[in-house]
Amino acid sequence: MPQAAGAEVEAREPRVANRFERRRLRSRAALLDAAIELFQEKGIRATKLEEICDRADIAPRTFFNHFETREHLYEAIARQRAEQTAAQLDTLRDDPRGLAPRLNDLFTAIGSYLAARPLYRELVGEMLHLRHDGGSEAVRSRLLGQAALRFVQVGVARGQIARRHRPEVLADLLLGALTIALSNWSAGEDYDLEEGLAGAAAALLDLFAPAPREGAATKASAKSAMSPKKPKSPTKPKSPTSETKKNKRR
Repeated sequence: MPQAAGAEVEAREPRVANRFERRRLRSRAALLDAAIELFQEKGIRATKLEEICDRADIAPRTFFNHFETREHLYEAIARQRAEQTAAQLDTLRDDPRGLAPRLNDLFTAIGSYLAARPLYRELVGEMLHLRHDGGSEAVRSRLLGQAALRFVQVGVARGQIARRHRPEVLADLLLGALTIALSNWSAGEDYDLEEGLAGAAAALLDLFAPAPREGAATKASAKSAMSPKKPKSPTKPKSPTSETKKNKRR
């Protein structure tokens, strides 16, 4: 039975809308990539919106269809970076190694990436000063805060992080150490970011370290929970003869 023209158009609309949305997302991603590249090459102050659009091969007049202001562009980049850092934390959370190499890997990766891109300093400063509805991604209820909490909780469960402090507090301190180091770096060229992050990681490891007995107890508890329990042997019933002999003696 042939479909009515109106129904055919109606059936085609979701596909058109999806295609349009995919195109819009591709354009937005291209603008983000172009902006990050230019900010790393020239700094944010020296980069014009027209240059970003030209690099992304997007018409300049359509830029504001994706970002209302430059600040909204910075906010989108900050969100993207938060997602990447959260993914790093989740990957390192599942890494079977000890806490020290995992934490050092995280701080070293961030430090070496930014130290190789000194002109990115301006953008990091802007991202740190952005005002977000509901707080930045580092607050406990948001993306990065939740990833840091998962990282700490796994460390506690493995006996690698102390139980004497709440995991939420330790996750706050982890992200706080990162944020302060990045703030120092964005504020002046005399701050050695890689050295600062290495020192922050060492201080966190001292703070996170469980007492020897605490760590051993947690590991033993985890090991016993994983090992299968042996079934109890049934109690042998007493024979009636022996019971009778006892009564006669009395």
